[in-house]
Amino acid sequence: MAQSFFHQNLQFARTFTKKLNERLVEIGLYHSQWQIVYYLHLFGAATLVEISNYLHVEKPTITRTVDRLEKSQLIEKVPSKDKRERRIRLTEKGLRVFREAQNVVDEFERHLLEGIPDSDRETTSRTLQRLKEKLC
Repeated sequence: MAQSFFHQNLQFARTFTKKLNERLVEIGLYHSQWQIVYYLHLFGAATLVEISNYLHVEKPTITRTVDRLEKSQLIEKVPSKDKRERRIRLTEKGLRVFREAQNVVDEFERHLLEGIPDSDRETTSRTLQRLKEKLC
């Protein structure tokens, strides 16, 4: 009996994350940290709530990951008028690590998509986007 689409998707996501972690760990990052570093590079300084909303992850989870990134000196707090609001941004070291990680991720993606026709990639991308929209 064929596995359901959603079971296959969950299994793929777990395997994808595990294999990506195996590559990212070489530069001192994990998938969860990469997502935050990527977000900060893409959008600039942000609050933990903004990151949490974007990644659809609970704020305490983001807080723990941000604390680890701060200890690694990849991010820093940004002064804010509102003391209740914690804004962060990438440091110079964080920008260097972003570039290294982007190369790792690009190579990982190239290897993974090798041999898959562009038309299949486009169809998969459109389908995933539609499913994501239905969940929101």
